[in-house]
Amino acid sequence: MLKLLETLKDSAESTFDSAASRVENVHRLISGYVGGQTRRLRGARRPQADPRDGQSPRSSQPRDASIYDVIRGVNREIGEFGTDVFEIIDDARTRRAIEKRGATKPGEDSERDS
Repeated sequence: MLKLLETLKDSAESTFDSAASRVENVHRLISGYVGGQTRRLRGARRPQADPRDGQSPRSSQPRDASIYDVIRGVNREIGEFGTDVFEIIDDARTRRAIEKRGATKPGEDSERDS
């Protein structure tokens, strides 16, 4: 049962990360389209490369963390927390099984609960 729950947790974590990436891509596509249409309507040209460094003005700016990066970070933290919880549960089950084996008399079946 624990392995199934851990698999579900990993699947949910992966799904949320994938969903955030897909939503981000859709938003970037829409933003690019709207920006392109706005430039076309205003008659603006694409940014020219800076003759000093050969880069466009936008490419030299550092990229700030987006909301999608934050969502992926929170998702990772929740996933790591879930992994820690499963490890604690698994360790407790192992300790209980060891203690149970030590408390039984020789020859008795101590694997009933496992």
